[in-house]
Amino acid sequence: MNKKTIFIILCFLAFSSAYSQFKNNDKPINKSTNNLILGIFNPKNFTMSQSFQVSMLSSKYGNVSLTSYVNSMNYKFSEKISVSADVKLQYSPYSSSVFGNQYSKNLQNDLSGLFLSRLSLDYKLSENSFIKFEYRNLNDGSYYNGMYNPMFYNGEFSR
Repeated sequence: MNKKTIFIILCFLAFSSAYSQFKNNDKPINKSTNNLILGIFNPKNFTMSQSFQVSMLSSKYGNVSLTSYVNSMNYKFSEKISVSADVKLQYSPYSSSVFGNQYSKNLQNDLSGLFLSRLSLDYKLSENSFIKFEYRNLNDGSYYNGMYNPMFYNGEFSR
């Protein structure tokens, strides 16, 4: 047998015969926490959902593919106030352009990353009215602008 195999067998035998430590805890467990996280957040008011999307854009200026994983989270503070957020993990596995390899790599790097795509605060004023404050990051469509938009040619609108 070689030395690595013997060493692995000896380590396995040495560690398998070791005894673990058992700590006798005489303190009773506190069961009156009401399942609150940090004492203020109730996990029953928290919801989360995920989505996965794959897309491809092809034009006369080039091609780009995009994969996105979105985690949507919502926490309801009360019957009147709730907060929502969408966190997006996005990756562009493929990009090609008539403007060269460096342009394609820059486009691919610009589209890849972790983004906060939406954050909103909803406040219900009454039964039939509410106020919504919302932040949206709409940079996903940036490749539709400028040179990738088939409606534009050299910065001018054409049909």
